[in-house]
Amino acid sequence: MAMDASRSVTIIVNPTAGRRRSGHATRLAGVLRRAGVAVQVVQTRARGHATALARNAVRQGGCSHVVATGGDGTVAEVARGLAGSDVVLAVLPVGTANVLARELGLPFDEDLLARSIIAGSCATVWPGVLHTAQGRSLFVQMAGVGFDAHVVHTVSPRLKKAVGRAAYVVSVLRALWSYRYPVLRVEVDGVAHEASSVIISKGALYAGPHVLAPASMQAEKAFSVVLFGNAGPWATLRYGLALLRGTLPRQKDVTILRASTVAIPAPTGLPVQSDGDAHGHTAIRADISGQPIRIAICPPAR
Repeated sequence: MAMDASRSVTIIVNPTAGRRRSGHATRLAGVLRRAGVAVQVVQTRARGHATALARNAVRQGGCSHVVATGGDGTVAEVARGLAGSDVVLAVLPVGTANVLARELGLPFDEDLLARSIIAGSCATVWPGVLHTAQGRSLFVQMAGVGFDAHVVHTVSPRLKKAVGRAAYVVSVLRALWSYRYPVLRVEVDGVAHEASSVIISKGALYAGPHVLAPASMQAEKAFSVVLFGNAGPWATLRYGLALLRGTLPRQKDVTILRASTVAIPAPTGLPVQSDGDAHGHTAIRADISGQPIRIAICPPAR
């Protein structure tokens, strides 16, 4: 299916994402323009700017797709700007983990992504909404409270830019014996649980290709809520090894529940991460957005 010539594509580039970012957006724009598609490329200047740029693309009209060029945090920012519109989110994954792209089997190649955009192939996903003292914010992959959120809050941005995912390994090793491992009160569809950490996930993957939950909830109005039962450095190391081995969902002290609402009222003041970025502190509530998002995917093979 050819794209309507009156439509256009906006490519939003996070210039600080990943380590191989230069040239990707330029190559994608070139492929689209050679196919007769009108393209504009804009760069983010600060955190949150991608949301404003996406909203502006929607407001101007005539835009069929907005491409998020960056990592999962950039994708989430662009998705927030597109929420409630009929503009399709496309992803050019050049970030650290690119979890959503792996989750949905999105193209990592500029030519394939251009083909997906031109063909108009897309999938519908139901993102989550995180409610904190700072307000409400959409997330497309996950939100977390506990050890992983502490790591996200304390990772060095400079080291992350220099060495990518290895920066998180450094942050984990530093946190293992310094983090205090408080007990969380987690209300899952109104039922109270206790956990050392919790990840509220729309997807099945975590930190790249690693299996967090048995199934993806992207196409459903639900979360997988992963509750980690034990606390302390040795339990955390065991969880990390199980994640790498693909056995985390089978750990006896890991509980995975399906839910549509999750609240963590206590303790307050604990760090929260959303799609791999620091995002305020507890208390929080998460529920499913009332409006889905369409994401460009590879066209089906003929």
